[in-house]
Amino acid sequence: MRFARALGSAGALAAALLLLTSCNLLALNRDLRAGAAAGGVTGKVLHQESDAATIVVFALREEADGWVADKYVHLATQQDFLMRLDAGQRYVIGAFADRNDDLRLDDDEPAVIASKPVTVAQGWEGVTKIDIALAPADRLDRSMVQALQRLDNVQLRPLPVWTGAVTDLDDERFSRESGSMGLWRPFEFLVNVGIGVFFLEPYDPAKIPVLFVSGAGGNPWEWRAMIAALDRTRYQPWMFVYPSGQRLASSAAVLDRCVVALHREYGFKSLVVTAHSMGGLVARDFIQRNASSPDNRYLPVFVSLVTPWGGHRAARIGVERSPAVVPSWIDMQVDSEFQQAIFARPLPATTAYYLLWAQTDPAQPVERATDGTVSVSSQLQSDAVRDAKEVLGFTENHTSVLRSPAVIATYLRILGTSPKAAPPK
Repeated sequence: MRFARALGSAGALAAALLLLTSCNLLALNRDLRAGAAAGGVTGKVLHQESDAATIVVFALREEADGWVADKYVHLATQQDFLMRLDAGQRYVIGAFADRNDDLRLDDDEPAVIASKPVTVAQGWEGVTKIDIALAPADRLDRSMVQALQRLDNVQLRPLPVWTGAVTDLDDERFSRESGSMGLWRPFEFLVNVGIGVFFLEPYDPAKIPVLFVSGAGGNPWEWRAMIAALDRTRYQPWMFVYPSGQRLASSAAVLDRCVVALHREYGFKSLVVTAHSMGGLVARDFIQRNASSPDNRYLPVFVSLVTPWGGHRAARIGVERSPAVVPSWIDMQVDSEFQQAIFARPLPATTAYYLLWAQTDPAQPVERATDGTVSVSSQLQSDAVRDAKEVLGFTENHTSVLRSPAVIATYLRILGTSPKAAPPK
């Protein structure tokens, strides 16, 4: 009860996110244990195959009587992969071109293994990164070839990574229930829903992509009013779907890999980033990561709505007192290491940032004003304001900003008056 009383004094976010029912607590504990027992490897396969769908990435485990094929996945993009493995196990990671799609390594199919075996770290914070170069003349020794003859008997356990799958807002992966799973059971979400960028229409090179990033427990359906207001002759909406309960840096890193892969495939000239609440923290980290890529001038506009740039003190109460801790709460604490890291450097000069904030009662002084969930002082954190081209306030609550006519009109004005966001010629 002492935990519940403390949360009650911390505001609406405490009531909405941190008040653990017994069912949520049990589910969260199970999910945390499952996530801790798993780990993985991620990376690229640099290959010369005309069809990336033929590439199989595999994990071999050495036992007393030889090599055993343990896991496999196909590429998520032209080069990228993410494979779920068992924490603490030692693996040899490799790839081959399954040109006849029979899940067996044939004599005329190239195959290679990474130069060093890996021991998988516990959890997803220390995911191992491996790049593999697969040349047409590469072959494996006979013992490994034999292990890969039995790959079709191995259970495929991928973590779905979506890079441009086309769907609509009625997709069940976009539901409120799915968003809740992503917060309270992030590992279950990763396994069953996945993570990545969805398109709401086939890619059109004549239209500017607009990437929407939801907040804690959020879902793409919440953006429907803004999406409906977009000029769909100029803009195409993209949705970043992720488990909002996982550490924010992990989500930002995957978003960066997805966007880089999509840019490599489509070569778009501009991508507008729009984020709500905690999604703004993820988006800022992504934009800063993307700034280090070779071609990083395609993010001209970043708009955040009611983002808790200064964190939320209810998150610290949750971390300190809850029997089970949602991992993203760690990053949502006031002045967390994550927040310090994303404000240690400014946004790229090529990205115009617009900070939209809200309060429910304009008569309240700034130190007491909130949008019903996030304090105005957190929304107007000094470093975030420093980086903003415009700071725009509204009388709305934390969720009504996504459907407010005044907010939407301002958002469309930002898109329409941003010269760098003009359609490609």
